Amino acid sequence: MKSLTRVVGLFAFLALGLIAGPGICLGQNQIALQGVVAAQCSIVVTPLGAASALPLTTVGSQHVQVGTVLQNCNKKTGYNLVVTSANCATPTPVGAKVYDATSLGILQYSAEFDNPTTGGSLAAATGLLASACSAAVGRSVVSALIVNETSTVWVNFTGSALLAAGTYLDTLTIVMNIN
Repeated sequence: MKSLTRVVGLFAFLALGLIAGPGICLGQNQIALQGVVAAQCSIVVTPLGAASALPLTTVGSQHVQVGTVLQNCNKKTGYNLVVTSANCATPTPVGAKVYDATSLGILQYSAEFDNPTTGGSLAAATGLLASACSAAVGRSVVSALIVNETSTVWVNFTGSALLAAGTYLDTLTIVMNIN
């Protein structure tokens, strides 16, 4: 009886080894999974009413919120928000300015961004376009997924009661450059 038990046990051991042993493949036993997520980065720039009603003749330092920038970006390499001024290079002096083409009057200003600090962003970027027309970065995100974050855009200037009558204009353009 002991021999029969040993034979049955040995047979069961060999059969199990043949079924599950190395070198025996009865078919593919893997499922490769993959998915692709496309880069989706965008901004929505919203001007505020104050942008078209700047208190240019109010004497003294002015700090006026002129808009917001809603940002979304799923690219972890980050991005920069770059701001430019249509009047920055001309007429002189160099720097952002509102300009009246009829009276040739100008009033210089600088742009400022207040930002969430996600992804290494500075809370504030100040003095933008004050005296240079390039490399004006309002927000720099170096490593983060950004979902529905808003930066506020301000202009800073010194109002003057000595401005000639006219319509003083400039256009700020804000672009998202993805890293």
